[in-house]
Amino acid sequence: MATEEVLHKTLRNADGKPFAKYKGITNNFVFDDFELIVDEVQNDRAGHSRMRVRVPMRLAAFPEDTYSNRIREIALRDLIARRFWESARTHARSPIPKTDGGEVYIPRPGQEVLERGSVVITPYFVECRFTADLPSSGGKVNANATEELIFGRIRRIIYESMVFSAYKQSKLYNHIHTVENAQAIRDALPSMGLVGFIGLGAVLPRRDDDLAPKVDAVPFSCDESLVVTVEVPNGEPVRGMGVRCGFTALTGPSRNGKSCVADALFAGIHNHIPGDGREYVVSVPTTSYIIGEGGRPACSVDISMFVGSTPEFQDTSRALGPVISSPMSELVSISEAVEMGCGLLILDEEFSNPCVLRRGFLAVDDAITSVSELGSAMAAEGVSVVMVTGDESAIRSADHVVSVKGFTASGVDVERVSHDVTFARPVDRYPVSKGIVYEKGRKDVSVTAASIRCVEIGEYKVDVPVAGLFDMSQTRTLADALVLAREMMDGSKSMMEVCTLAVESVMGDDRSVENGNGMHHAYVRPMDVAAVLNRHPQMLAIQKR
Repeated sequence: MATEEVLHKTLRNADGKPFAKYKGITNNFVFDDFELIVDEVQNDRAGHSRMRVRVPMRLAAFPEDTYSNRIREIALRDLIARRFWESARTHARSPIPKTDGGEVYIPRPGQEVLERGSVVITPYFVECRFTADLPSSGGKVNANATEELIFGRIRRIIYESMVFSAYKQSKLYNHIHTVENAQAIRDALPSMGLVGFIGLGAVLPRRDDDLAPKVDAVPFSCDESLVVTVEVPNGEPVRGMGVRCGFTALTGPSRNGKSCVADALFAGIHNHIPGDGREYVVSVPTTSYIIGEGGRPACSVDISMFVGSTPEFQDTSRALGPVISSPMSELVSISEAVEMGCGLLILDEEFSNPCVLRRGFLAVDDAITSVSELGSAMAAEGVSVVMVTGDESAIRSADHVVSVKGFTASGVDVERVSHDVTFARPVDRYPVSKGIVYEKGRKDVSVTAASIRCVEIGEYKVDVPVAGLFDMSQTRTLADALVLAREMMDGSKSMMEVCTLAVESVMGDDRSVENGNGMHHAYVRPMDVAAVLNRHPQMLAIQKR
C-alpha cells in the first residue's frame, strides 16, 4: 500500500516521460476518504487501465438492512453500478481537455437486476471496478491531468454513487424492496403450484431498444378467476395471474398480447428494475424459449420421446447431424433444455413448426408425437409448457386454456381431449472438448462475446437466439465460463455438471476481493452456457448407457 503523497511523487517523476512510465502507479493508494487500487496499467494511450475504488463502510454508511441478505445485497450492488455508470457518463465521458484520456467506463446495466461483478459489498467497504484511460499529451505522461482524473473525476463519481447520502432514501429502498418482493414471488411459485406470475397492471410491450416499456401500452389484467395473491416481505400482498403447472395454451385474437405475455414470462427468469413494467412478472429460473433453428447441429441428443424414427437420423435416441431441419431442431432444443433441468418450456406458433406443436389434420400416421400431445405427460415429469396457439387440437389438449384479448386474460373452458402417451426424460450427455478449435490468430484460446446472443469461439460464431441473455455482461461471463469448461469437458462430467461448475467458478472469482476481476461480468445460467456448446458444430457429446 502507498499514500497519496507517494502517488503525487510518482506522477511528478513520470511527468512528460514516455507513456510506459505510468506502470509505476500499479499499486494500492490509501487516501483519507477512499482507496484506489490500480490493478493493471494500459500499455499505451489506446488501451484501458483496470482500477478499483474502495470506500470504507464508515464513510459509505449504507445501513445494514440494505444488504442484510443475499437478494438485498445483489439489488444494492446493481443500483450502485447503475449510479456509477450514470455519474461516469456525466463527468468522465470525454477526454480531459488538451489530452487524449480521462474517460471512466463501467458496463451499462440493462433492465434486469443481476448479480454484477462490477460492485462488491462487504461489512467493511464498498468496492467498484472500472476502467480509466490514463491521460497523455503527445504520448507522454501528463501528471496534472492524471491528478484531475483521480481526485476530480473519479472522486466526484464516488461521492455520487458509492455513499448512502447521495441517494434519495425512498428510491433506494424502493429498488431493494421491489427486487426482494419479486424474488419472494419466484420462490413461492412451486409451493403454489405455479411456474409463472404476471402482476396486475404490468406493462408488457417493450420499446424498440428494450430499455423501457412502450409508451401508452395497455396494462395487463385478468379475470378474477385467474388471480392469485402472494405475500411479499415489503408492503401489501401482490395480486396477479398465476401460470399453473401443466400445459397451458395461450390463445385469442391476433395482435392482442399473447406473444407479449410469452416474452414477458421468459424475461421473468430475472428480476427487473422499478419502472420497467415487468417488476412483478416472474417465472421459474429454468424457463426455456423454443423456436425453430433450421441449420443448427445436433450431437447425440435423445429425441426418441418425440419421434421413434425419421430418415433424418439413424437413431433418434442419439440424434446426430451437422445441419438439421427446423422441426428436428425444435425437438433437439427441447431435449437439451430438459437435460439442463428446464421447468417451463415456452413455444409460440409464430416461430415454431406446426408439426412440432400439434398433429396435423389426417396425419394420424405422422412419426412425430407433438408437444401438445405430450404436454400433460411432460408436466407430470416436472416440465410445464406454455404454448401460444390458435390451433383447436392443441388447445383441446391443454390442461389450462387462457384467452388474451387486449392484454386482458380470461380463463376458457373447452372440451379436453386426452392422449395416451408418456414422456421419458432424455439421457444425460457427457461433453468432450477435443474437437473444438479455440485458436484464433496468435491466441491459443479465444472466446469472446460478439453480441448479446452470439459468442465467438476461435473463428466460429455461435448464435443462441433464445438464450436467457439480456445484457452483454452476461454474455462475457458466458464466454469466460466456456474457457473454463474447456478443461472440464473430458467425458467424465455431464453437461449439467460442466456448465454449473464453470459458472460457479467464474462468479466465485468475481466475488473475491483479492482481485479486480468481474467488472464485465453478470450472472448467467448454466443452461445458457450449454445452449452455446450444443450449437457448436465441432461439439462432441457422448452418452453412457
